[in-house]
Amino acid sequence: MKKQTNQLCVLLGICLLVVAALVLIFWQWGIHKSQQEATKNVQTIRTLIPEAQGAVLEERQDNTMSVLSINGTDFVGILEIPKFGSSLPVCANWGEVSQHPCRLSGSVYDRTMQIGTTSQKGQCDFYRDVSVGDFVFFTDMEGNRFSYEITDIRYEKHADQTTLQQEDAALTLFIKNIYSFEYIIIFCNTFC
Repeated sequence: MKKQTNQLCVLLGICLLVVAALVLIFWQWGIHKSQQEATKNVQTIRTLIPEAQGAVLEERQDNTMSVLSINGTDFVGILEIPKFGSSLPVCANWGEVSQHPCRLSGSVYDRTMQIGTTSQKGQCDFYRDVSVGDFVFFTDMEGNRFSYEITDIRYEKHADQTTLQQEDAALTLFIKNIYSFEYIIIFCNTFC
């Protein structure tokens, strides 16, 4: 009886190892697919919008951002952090289920844009290495490329509107660390 119990425990252990290996394989495959999709969407956006040119934020009557729909997903632009070779498409609406960063609120034109994402590999997995003074670029669907500099970085337990507000921030990025359940909030100001 004891021998059967030992064999059963070994068999159960092997099954658990196989299941864990399969979960890891599917997780890595999902990350790879997400990275490929982000790269493809960025390339598609770049081919469909005017050639990106440096732009300066000016007062506008209408701060509504143009949207480009690709395979049923609406995008408002491309977020770039050159230090990490990162170019990510930004979804127009927070409520969409997406593997990409999404605009929570605001507009790049009136300096109120808030973009959220996760630390998942292929999105903002470089978040630990971001530092004050790093550059961030946002290209809208009209080909305007806006330059920002990171001015402040905070680690918070929540990412509510009170936490995301900073008066001198023209662009706010917030990244949910999926491993520690905290948020890194990155405040950026325009760079001329």
